[in-house]
Amino acid sequence: MELRHLRYFVAVAEAEHFGRAAEQLHISQSPLSRQIAQLEEEIGAKLFVASGRGVKLSHAGRSFLEGARATLARAARAVEDAREAAQGRIGTVVIGFEGGLAYSGLLPRVVQMFRARHPRVEVRLVPLPSEEQVAALRDGKISIGYGYHPPVENPLVRFRVLFRDRLSVGMSKSHRLATRRTLRIADLKNERFIWSPRKRSPRLYDDVIAAFRAHGQTLEIAHEEADGEALVTLVASGEGLSFFTESAEPFIRVGVGAVLKRVRDLDVVILGCSMWRATDEEDPLVRSLLEITNSEHSAREV
Repeated sequence: MELRHLRYFVAVAEAEHFGRAAEQLHISQSPLSRQIAQLEEEIGAKLFVASGRGVKLSHAGRSFLEGARATLARAARAVEDAREAAQGRIGTVVIGFEGGLAYSGLLPRVVQMFRARHPRVEVRLVPLPSEEQVAALRDGKISIGYGYHPPVENPLVRFRVLFRDRLSVGMSKSHRLATRRTLRIADLKNERFIWSPRKRSPRLYDDVIAAFRAHGQTLEIAHEEADGEALVTLVASGEGLSFFTESAEPFIRVGVGAVLKRVRDLDVVILGCSMWRATDEEDPLVRSLLEITNSEHSAREV
């Protein structure tokens, strides 16, 4: 059974006449009659009975009509959905993002602009460590990722660096170094540090350890804390020092009793980037997200 059988059947049912239905369908009456005969043979029941010079639906025909119309309506809706999806008017995008990106303000602006441009598209935001985003892209779990550090070269994944964010040190306002304008790594000797576990961002963790070693110091991580808000609370309470990006300063010092200090010889920079599957570059929704992201990125640089 094909959709044309259903279209022909509905046309005859509404016209109650094979000749008039054939005219409406722009075909001759003979092939129309053959198509209806094939449909009746497949169903195993007569769909029409003679009525004067025309036809009327049989009992089986009346039962079949509602389902035929519903099937044609669903098929038409499916075609329209496919067209709208191809035009980027409907669909779903899943965005994986590193939590700290909120500090830069870039991602919230991108999402707001995307939603305004595509009001019928569902947007899902999934917190996801940067190190896991490439695998999530590969497995189709996310449409686009926003994280730290460009991914290792991978022919399946594209990326663009969006911003550079220098690492600084956070401490309680009552700390002995809190009044200093800037610091050096030597000033942090024997200080107790609280930081996220290495698995959250191995590259950043190793870069900081290496920077301290280059100055003859060992970084003492006294406690690991994965929760960002808990980490800020511990630092503000004087439990230890920690590392934050400079863009996080407005969020760190508002009402929590903590301050950020630049460490002049701690040359560790975090690169914020977007990443996506190479095969999705022509996807209208991914392309729109990238266009908005690049536009916002360029506006920040002006």
